Amino acid sequence: MRKPLFTLALFTVFASALPGCQDEAQPDVAVASPKAERVFINGAIYTADKDQRTVSAMAVSGDRILFVGDDEAAAGWVGEHTAVTDLQGRRVLPGLHDAHVHPAGVIEVEDCNLDNRPVDLAELSDFVSACLERLAVPDGDWLLVKQWNFAANNKPVGELKTLRQALDRASAKHPILLGGSDGHHNATNSSGLALATTQSGERLGLSAATLAGPFAELAPYVGLDAQGEPNGEVHEDVPKLLGAGHAILGNVSELVSEAGQIPLRFNSLGITSILDAAFDANTASLYDSLVDQGVLSLRVALAQYYDPNAYRNPDGVVDVDAIMTQARATREKYSAVENVKADKLKYFVDGVIEGNPLSTPPTLPNAAQLADYYQPIFGLDEQGEIVLKGYVDPQSETCKAIAARGVDKLSRPEIADFTAAQGYHPSQCLRSNGVMFQSADTTLRFLQAAVASDLGVHFHAIGDRAVRTAIDAIAAVTLGKPRTNRHSIAHAQLVNPDDVQRLGALRIPVAFTYAWAVRDYYYDATVIPFIDRIGSLADMYDPENYYVRQAYPARSILRAGGVLAAGSDAPVDTADPRPFHNIEKAVSRDEGEGPMNAEEGIGILDAIDAYTINGARLMQQADITGSLEAGKKADFIVLDQDIVALANEGKLSEVSQTNVLQTWFDGVVVYQQPQ
Repeated sequence: MRKPLFTLALFTVFASALPGCQDEAQPDVAVASPKAERVFINGAIYTADKDQRTVSAMAVSGDRILFVGDDEAAAGWVGEHTAVTDLQGRRVLPGLHDAHVHPAGVIEVEDCNLDNRPVDLAELSDFVSACLERLAVPDGDWLLVKQWNFAANNKPVGELKTLRQALDRASAKHPILLGGSDGHHNATNSSGLALATTQSGERLGLSAATLAGPFAELAPYVGLDAQGEPNGEVHEDVPKLLGAGHAILGNVSELVSEAGQIPLRFNSLGITSILDAAFDANTASLYDSLVDQGVLSLRVALAQYYDPNAYRNPDGVVDVDAIMTQARATREKYSAVENVKADKLKYFVDGVIEGNPLSTPPTLPNAAQLADYYQPIFGLDEQGEIVLKGYVDPQSETCKAIAARGVDKLSRPEIADFTAAQGYHPSQCLRSNGVMFQSADTTLRFLQAAVASDLGVHFHAIGDRAVRTAIDAIAAVTLGKPRTNRHSIAHAQLVNPDDVQRLGALRIPVAFTYAWAVRDYYYDATVIPFIDRIGSLADMYDPENYYVRQAYPARSILRAGGVLAAGSDAPVDTADPRPFHNIEKAVSRDEGEGPMNAEEGIGILDAIDAYTINGARLMQQADITGSLEAGKKADFIVLDQDIVALANEGKLSEVSQTNVLQTWFDGVVVYQQPQ
């Protein structure tokens, strides 16, 4: 475990110790006394207990909390060798829990990173070209471009109409992978598309012909141009078939030497517990390095990820028993490692819910929905901004004729003539309600096998059909009404009202990224027009729209008795886990464009609970951490401002500016804000 970064003598950063306190006392010296080693007084200490109390004092010895209460009672814990700290009214919280994050993604290295900056296709091409030169990438090697903003800009410029064309312009000698800032949307150039290889090792490349044949299962995840050829968009796991690196992390083995950035970064933000939301053999070396160095000042829960498609038998059935065998072995590996446990599995129910209005035809979302997606018709106005021109009617006689013949049977001239005459691409006559990564039967079998192996499952579910499928599976294995369900759901971007109640009844923890529960015009244009039939993009925030009513329904779940947790999903969207930004948005639902379904905002204490006690519940460690109560671990943080008072005084917008002064882990200071 990391040694203290400074001694208790330096606590005068807050105030001089009380008369009679022994500032020079060493925290690691055992004292044969019933008194506490350390007592903190005159604070605003939020306990996150069942009564959501704030107290003024806390006593600690070793790695445990002995007492929380008022200053008068705390005096009874002060002995000759007790170090007393006057907090001067500072706000203290339990150590924060990031219950859905990809820790390797917070490591900063020299790379090609767009930092989520919106660019048009010409700017994108120039940026990629400059990266190739700066990094001196050898011909034939992959270039990974990180943090591409897939939702904003990406507008055509001159002859550059598609992402493929923009990346081809950057290089014809290098395969290029454009990694979306969400980890699901990606793009590549012609050199990358040419590398698509079947599981038997045959390199066929991605094209209209191979997508209609051996790669037909990939069709929902590959964007097409007006001629039916790949336009560069390759979503979800398609990059794996191209031989590209991890679309959001890059080459993990190159990050091992910088693994120490992980605890330093999280501790500086007040985070003392994390759930690695997709742990696999590639990222194991990071944790092994941290453990070997003795610097893992975090409680780490590993949600092991095994791609079910890699475990299919010749008959196409997923061998869930083989997955569980590996999962149990990994759990055993970490069973003797302090503060690391591998008792969860990660399972993807569906993909993501964003389409691409700028492609021809517009790429549909692939998240699993209960209702079919609409087929919007988009265009660009004189300023180059996206406009909604209308919708395709799949029930029209024109579309019925296309469906009867088959879009794949149309020649390129016929497609061009149809598009010119009708104002939309013929493939928009087709209907889709998204894609389930696995069948509902496989999902249930997977969960049942996990339960038999005493493992929890952390479900990625975005669309309302995916959320329902996860709930159905959890309901099938849940006996009685647990205090907190062992199985959890991440994201839950859209939840049907009926399923909100089931989440509460089954006490299923839901890890929201609250920073996303806001209005974002350009992002929302990739989602809402496909889900709600609206007159124009100006109507996206009509309160009657299904998306507006049911997106990230935090307060509704809380009212139903549910368990709200919080996960940054970093480096998705941003490599900054930004817990106080997420706490602020959980309450306000507003990023400056007006609130997104404001009635789904929660109170400041509930938002803090999501990051503390409820995160601990999701990670199955609420017995030792998550709240400041006698007997629990001394994991807590001291803030530079009182976020509860700010919220109550109408200064909520200042919460996101909060800094951590100190982070304590196991009763030891692991982070101290530089003076």
